[in-house]
Amino acid sequence: MRIVGGAAAVIGLGSAAFVLALTGRSGPATTDPDAVAVPAELAGYSHLTGRVSDSAPGAAVALYQHGFGVELLDSPQAVVLGAGGDTYRRVDVAERRAGAETQGDPAPMLLSPDGTKVAVGDHDTDRPDVVVVDLVTGETTEHALPAGRSVVPVAWSSDGRTVAHLLSPEPTSPYSGGRITGDVGLLDLSDDSTTVLEERTAVAAAFSPDGSELAVERTGTAARISVVDLGTEARRDVEADGVLAGPAAWSPDGRLLATTTTRPDPGAPGEPPGRPTGLTFVDVADAGAEVPAPLPLSLAGPGRVLGWSGPEEVVVLLDTENDDPCCGSDTLTLSGVPLDGSAPAPLMRLTDLGSFGVGRFQLASATVDDLRVVRPTEVDRGPWPLALRGCLVLLVGLVAWLVARSALRRRSRRGSTRHPSPSPRPATDVRQLTDQRR
Repeated sequence: MRIVGGAAAVIGLGSAAFVLALTGRSGPATTDPDAVAVPAELAGYSHLTGRVSDSAPGAAVALYQHGFGVELLDSPQAVVLGAGGDTYRRVDVAERRAGAETQGDPAPMLLSPDGTKVAVGDHDTDRPDVVVVDLVTGETTEHALPAGRSVVPVAWSSDGRTVAHLLSPEPTSPYSGGRITGDVGLLDLSDDSTTVLEERTAVAAAFSPDGSELAVERTGTAARISVVDLGTEARRDVEADGVLAGPAAWSPDGRLLATTTTRPDPGAPGEPPGRPTGLTFVDVADAGAEVPAPLPLSLAGPGRVLGWSGPEEVVVLLDTENDDPCCGSDTLTLSGVPLDGSAPAPLMRLTDLGSFGVGRFQLASATVDDLRVVRPTEVDRGPWPLALRGCLVLLVGLVAWLVARSALRRRSRRGSTRHPSPSPRPATDVRQLTDQRR
């Protein structure tokens, strides 16, 4: 019986080791900046997507939240899409830093323009800091801030050295019903220093291409957008019809600033102040350049510009025509939109959003000028999450051991029945034989 138990144990351990190796496989990550691509269709939601800390994906082309926690087994994930268009990883730092105020959503997060880093903040913390996740190495660095109870990253400089963030003295929540406001902090990653611009009611920001100026949007004032010279802190107001169109609002040639026009719609999905209706542009350089006409667009909330394919084209997320006024569209398209009013050019489809929504979608804005479209036959999700791998390994190992032990015991018993040991012949009494002969 010891042999049977030992063999069963070996089979169980072998099965567990096989599953451990199988669920830990990871394909090669694409980090070649000349091969930046998006898939024709974004891969679906999966619980099997591995973590950045376990298997770094390399430079990414996109960052987004997948799932909103409203469906069965729908747990919100922070996901990066690798630069090759076929690699997916979960930014586990953003998921771990989520608090009750986010209702399960990942913490505030922002992808760097080159796609190599993610800045992660916190809506409610006693130790204000920004955590920077390196997507190439998987390592994280913590950068302490001088003040603030809430830290929300809002913009990266084009060289990836400075992170602008909102600092609020009280905890904040993305579901409070209003836009998050605060001072603008400028974290210099090279020396860990922070400069605070006392804006108080700032809600958004965007760096100029050369990093010398910062466009800041505020609430509660007639001139909502100002441009701040970061060398002198001098300000000039900008007349705009809409709200700042995200951290990539500034055109690569420095001429234009994109704004998003909106209409009030408290029930609309996405961030306040309402449902986006299109884009307008401002001659922020004040050089008398020709300004494109307003573009009415069916923008997906919150209607940000995700990048510029060139001085004359932006990349945005568009709703499909049959959008649902209640719950949003089931399909979105990542599209290039020419500023001359020509038809948008679809690049990537985001589908099945009625089951597992996609929100907070961002692009590595500095990489979209030569964005390709690929159609991968397989995707690399990396090693399975550690907890899931551990449970599966234990389960498979235990089942394999029980099955092997039962099978080996039955086989041992059948062998004993088919080949019985010969019965010992009874001893013959010599005296009895002698008497019989007489």
